Amino acid sequence: MHPEPDTAEDNAPGNDTEVKRALDQLFRRETGRLVASLVRRLGAHHLTLAEDIAQEALLAAARTWPYDGMPDNPAAWLNRVATNKAIDLIRHQKTASEAGLVNSEQGSMVTETLGPEDNQLRLLMLCCHGDVPEMDRLTLTLNICFGFSAREVARLFLKEPSAISARLTRAKTKLQINAPDFAWPTPMELDTRIASVLKVIYLAFSLGYSPREGALAVRQDTALEALHMVELLASETSARGDVCALAALLCLQASRLGSRTDDEGRFVPLKAQDRKMWDQALISRGFHYLAQARASDVLSRYHLEAGIAALHASAPSFGETDWNGICGLYGTLEAVTSSPVAALNHAVALSAAGQPDAALLKITKLECLETFAHDIYFHTAKAEVLLMNGDKISAKAAFIQAQNCIGTSTDITHLEHRLSECF
Repeated sequence: MHPEPDTAEDNAPGNDTEVKRALDQLFRRETGRLVASLVRRLGAHHLTLAEDIAQEALLAAARTWPYDGMPDNPAAWLNRVATNKAIDLIRHQKTASEAGLVNSEQGSMVTETLGPEDNQLRLLMLCCHGDVPEMDRLTLTLNICFGFSAREVARLFLKEPSAISARLTRAKTKLQINAPDFAWPTPMELDTRIASVLKVIYLAFSLGYSPREGALAVRQDTALEALHMVELLASETSARGDVCALAALLCLQASRLGSRTDDEGRFVPLKAQDRKMWDQALISRGFHYLAQARASDVLSRYHLEAGIAALHASAPSFGETDWNGICGLYGTLEAVTSSPVAALNHAVALSAAGQPDAALLKITKLECLETFAHDIYFHTAKAEVLLMNGDKISAKAAFIQAQNCIGTSTDITHLEHRLSECF
């Protein structure tokens, strides 16, 4: 969804790696906001048009900012350009009166009554509309609201990019034909959408916290945007237990973002992290949301995962962590969700709890799953457990297998370092 700067501009003044990275982060953050604002004005039946206009505004920024410098308020610049493009296009197509966009006397956009954050939440709800099948909802929301490309979403769901593109087209067509309004859903409508909304926020945060590919070990802007969205949602949903549980989980996880990489951007595993760098304000907010979540009548997977994150956050050191408590929670999570990822994390926790044999047995049972056949994190976890068991030869083979999987540049560097300890 966010554009790539033209190759002809690679040598433009100031267009170095840091500028490109700043642009990429900004585009990821602002794409959903731009589309949300435009859909608010144009209506859901013009969703594709809103995307096209947002894309044009982002391309204009990519072409001009490396030369002219970034404006003092990049978001306002993008919004102004997108608004002007929308007015011009609607006038050109002579559909302004139908869309209700242009004030016939002044020739300008009608003033919004909603703020940008309200727009974002409503776009999130729109993309998770019940008329759209769940998998299509997740794909559409990750793409439109969080700026993930079809290729990135395909990597997440272990699908072909062409299949994800087809899902996106199908979901957009469904929404545009049915043209649901941009209003906040009724309580009954919210109940039908909330599971998908929470799942997509969870996935977006996960892709920021631990990217599947690229040069960065962490995409803080993506993770923090997902956190921002769930906190907005918590404020709008009367402290629903599942929403508060996810807010607690993301706050507690986000508190460690600054310690997951070193000064050179290399990945730092949990055991080696400087806990003094953990954000205590986020931890405090996480425990606040967790208390609210526990006061509700529901128990979701997010409650269990937030409980695990809370045990990590409250531990003074890696060695002093309540690993038995974490193993118990992972066991419950695995039983409730039947998730192979929960089972893998349970195995890692068993290893840390001093039960490497039990951990290895669990990982061995997971090896036959297609889900993990080319998963860099599975093979890395397997190697670490084998090292814990003192089997350096098998650990070396697992680390090499992990290196053959797709991961971030920092993942590969970390694997090279760990592999050296097997000789």
